[in-house]
Amino acid sequence: MGGAETILNGLNEPQKAAVSHGEGPLLILAGPGSGKTRVIAHRIAWLVKEMGVPPWRILAVTFTNKAAREMRERARHLLAAEGIELHMGTFHSMCARWLRIDGKSIGISPDFVIYDDADQVGLMKRVLEALDVNPRRFSPRSILSAISNAKNEMIVPEEFARRTHDYFGEVVARAYTRYQEALREASALDFDDLLLETVRLFQQSPATLDKYAGRYLYVLIDEFQDTNPVQYTLARQLASGHG
Repeated sequence: MGGAETILNGLNEPQKAAVSHGEGPLLILAGPGSGKTRVIAHRIAWLVKEMGVPPWRILAVTFTNKAAREMRERARHLLAAEGIELHMGTFHSMCARWLRIDGKSIGISPDFVIYDDADQVGLMKRVLEALDVNPRRFSPRSILSAISNAKNEMIVPEEFARRTHDYFGEVVARAYTRYQEALREASALDFDDLLLETVRLFQQSPATLDKYAGRYLYVLIDEFQDTNPVQYTLARQLASGHG
C-alpha cells in the first residue's frame, strides 16, 4: 500500500476529501464522535508526506490536552516518526509558550505564573474583601464567571464598566479592575488572560505576529465551530499571512 493510500486508509469519502484538500480554507462540520480530530491527524500526515510541508510549519490547535495527545500519537504513527517535531496543543498551552518567549514586548515577564481555579478564587475573595463586597451576596465564582465571559468577548475592564447598567455589573466592573491589578502585582495571568494577552501581543507587535503567521503555513483547529471571539481572533491573526 502506497503512502497516500496508507494515510487515507479507513476514512470515508468526505474524510478523504478533507484530508487531501489542496490550498485555502476548509471547514469541516460534523457531529460529535464523527472523527473530526482523527481527520486533522491524517491531514497533518498528508501535508507532510504528500505535499512536502515541513512538520514545524503546521500548527494544530485542540480544545483539550487529551485531544492534543491523541492527535500527536496518531500523526506520529501515520508518519512513522516518533521524534518528529509537531507543533500542536491547546489554545492555552500554545499562547502560554508564545507569551513566555515574546510577551516582554508588552510588559509580561517570561517567568509569569499561571493562576489555576483555586488561585483565582482565593484572589477574588481578597479583592471582594478589599472592596467591602459581601461574598454571600456576590460569590467569588459568580464574579469570576462574569469576568471570564468578558475576557472571552475581549472586553477589558474599562469597556466593561462603560457597558454595565445594573448593580451586579457595577460590582463586577470594580472587581474586574482590582483583580487585574492584583494579577499584575503578582506577575500572574489567569487562563483567559493567556489568550487575551496573546491577541494583544499580536496586535501591538506586528513583528511578533509576522513571526508566527509566517512560520505556520497551515493552521488546523479542532472543534472550530466552538471557538469563542478571542479564540476566533487568534485563529484569524495566525492565518493572516495566508489569505
